[in-house]
Amino acid sequence: MAELERALADEVRKSETLARVTEAIASSTDIDTCVQAVIDGAREISGAAFGAFFYNRVEADGESYALFRLSGAAPEAFAGFPKVRKTELFAPTFENTGVVRSDDITLDPRYGRNAPRRGMPEHHLPVRSYLAIPVATRQGEVLGGLFFGDPEIGRFSARDETLLVGLGAQVAATIESIKLNASALAELGHRRKTEERLKFALDSGRMGSWDLDVATKAYEASDLCKLNYGRRADETFTFADLIATIHPEDRPRILAAIEAAIRDGADYDVEYRVVHPNGELRWLHARGRAAQTADDGGVRRLAGVSLDITERKRAEERQKLLVNELNHRVKNSLATVQSIAAQTLRSNASPEFFREAFETRLIALSQTHDLLTRESWAGASLREVFDVELHAMAGEDRVGFAYDADVRLNPKAAVALGMGIHELATNAAKYGALSGPDGRVAVDWSIEDGVLRLTWTESGGPPVTPPARRGFGARLLERGLAAELSGGVELTYDATGLVCQMALPLRALEP
Repeated sequence: MAELERALADEVRKSETLARVTEAIASSTDIDTCVQAVIDGAREISGAAFGAFFYNRVEADGESYALFRLSGAAPEAFAGFPKVRKTELFAPTFENTGVVRSDDITLDPRYGRNAPRRGMPEHHLPVRSYLAIPVATRQGEVLGGLFFGDPEIGRFSARDETLLVGLGAQVAATIESIKLNASALAELGHRRKTEERLKFALDSGRMGSWDLDVATKAYEASDLCKLNYGRRADETFTFADLIATIHPEDRPRILAAIEAAIRDGADYDVEYRVVHPNGELRWLHARGRAAQTADDGGVRRLAGVSLDITERKRAEERQKLLVNELNHRVKNSLATVQSIAAQTLRSNASPEFFREAFETRLIALSQTHDLLTRESWAGASLREVFDVELHAMAGEDRVGFAYDADVRLNPKAAVALGMGIHELATNAAKYGALSGPDGRVAVDWSIEDGVLRLTWTESGGPPVTPPARRGFGARLLERGLAAELSGGVELTYDATGLVCQMALPLRALEP
């Protein structure tokens, strides 16, 4: 029990320190005060022996990082050292690519690779535990880095990292605000400050601390905790208000979790939805611990933190949708390849002919997929599909087009028409108008009463006679394409050249 009480006391201490430092940062009017408040408060939260902020300054010889503020040691501790450079160990911080946290920095593979010292300079502060956090604006401009060290191994926890990352985000927002024009800040006044605080809460994870008295149900919430539930810092926010804000479907589960934590003295760790007063739906992750401080050993307090995890939940949902969409497209593509293989095999007795025909049809399919990929699978225009297939046959300069307006195709229609156009172009190049030097192809289409009427007309090629049997291309056009797009396709083997007429409803073509 004593260990739990100590852990809870430490949790409450960190939460109270975080709230105090957050308020100090928000009320800072100069950068020196802001930065010093951050590194002093961060040391208090994490227990670090040393803390420093290195300011990002570009000089004539390249980037250079000068010590801006120090906590836990006198400035003279760094006076004789060379300027900090972007070594392998410092690069993630000054390039804003991530946090570096190490239980023993001397064991990090990036440590000691900065010639000529191969490690810390002589008389450097004794650092084993190491935590470095980028400080960057919302636009990605790196202002500098927060660095914390301690001579003991394993000083910094993942929780320390989370809290200090939040402070880093706030100090970046505050520094950026301080740099704004003073007259503009005065004009914006209180409204701008409120908007910046809300923006900071959204950007840095919407973290807040809370404390519940089990007996009286008295509930204390920090300003950031209130913001998690859509409340202003100056609003009264009770335990009843909190329960009412939780989504009705999640409310019974959360009440049961709170009761279990109180009854069993267990950790409280839940995710749930909340509905803000303006109707906005958000996701929160709340964690807490029970403190058994009553004479009978019962729980008297439940305290912890809340984090806004809405963006993470939305990302998970988007990922799920993308995986389902990918699965659907892969299945459709495999079914198309299977159909092409089966139909090509029926049409070509010779293995050589099968291989050639099968490969060219797969290439045609991939060309249409490439076109759709460039458009993020939102669709493609009918003319683009023609251009892609005709370019592969090197016949685009011998095909004339006549139409009033292009037609936007959905992915399914683009693939189906791409395969059909490929078969027409392949037949024309082997046996029809494009097989000789004088042949031409005319393509025209129009839209009448919600129906796309398209005609492919060949001329100037060898004389045409109706085939003895229908090959894969003819079957794909007359049956497959017509069935896929709920339309009609007719092939006419005129002596002067092949004519293909399509009548396809727009509702089956458009996105």
